[in-house]
Amino acid sequence: FKEIEKILKERNVTAGVSFASTRFHSHYERATAPEYADQLLAAVRELVFKYGRSQGIPETQCKSFFQSIQHQALKHARELTSEIQTAATRMWTCLDQLAGRELCGILNAALREDNADLMPHVAVITRAINELLVVRRTGLHPPDNNVVYRGGGLPAQHQAFFTKGKQYRVPMFLASSFQKKIAQQVFCRRAQQDGLPPVLWVIHLDAEWGCMHVNHVQKTQVAGEGEYLFVPYAVFTVQDTQWSDSPTWMQPHVVALRAAVDNLLEPDSLPLAPWA
Repeated sequence: FKEIEKILKERNVTAGVSFASTRFHSHYERATAPEYADQLLAAVRELVFKYGRSQGIPETQCKSFFQSIQHQALKHARELTSEIQTAATRMWTCLDQLAGRELCGILNAALREDNADLMPHVAVITRAINELLVVRRTGLHPPDNNVVYRGGGLPAQHQAFFTKGKQYRVPMFLASSFQKKIAQQVFCRRAQQDGLPPVLWVIHLDAEWGCMHVNHVQKTQVAGEGEYLFVPYAVFTVQDTQWSDSPTWMQPHVVALRAAVDNLLEPDSLPLAPWA
């Protein structure tokens, strides 16, 4: 349970903080999306090595991890030269791990902690990914019935936050799936194996306008994953909750959410979710 305690500690760092007061907010406002491959790769390299040092991970492991990400990116050289946003999102889906964490996990951990040392690099990478999620939303693939699913675990102490009508922001990229079965069978089941009460997040999009800060990740290292990725600090409203006395991955807690149509129209002062 040490890993669960570590995650709990990380995800509670932002308790009582709003988006407007985060380090990420100020760094993101100053950052620009990278135009060249060396800018993106430099940001990823600095994130990996600084994160590694903060966790006491040997530099040789950090080097090997980064070189693997770089090698996979170079297999799609055209993306690095003309589609930086696609290259960045493909890196997000890389399955290689550094001390048990993929690059997406490292990026989200830095966002949740709002780590001052990592924020300059996180902001650049986020700008790159957001070019796909927000700016260049071509070839959109809306979900069936305007619903997507996210499976995971929810510690009992955080249930009280998710009350009907509560509006909040999520301080990290939020991955979801078009397929309820994947959300439960893979992610709820993994949470149960890790000792966390399984939860299924059912995310509803506006039937007319959809959502302006999410996109289907089509060019990925994980074929058939069907990932629908929301930007960091996306806004959600709790529509309903169904709590179980003994949740399992087959019958998890269920939290129904409404995704905001446009983050820019929502207050920066909203509370940050302690878990997502």
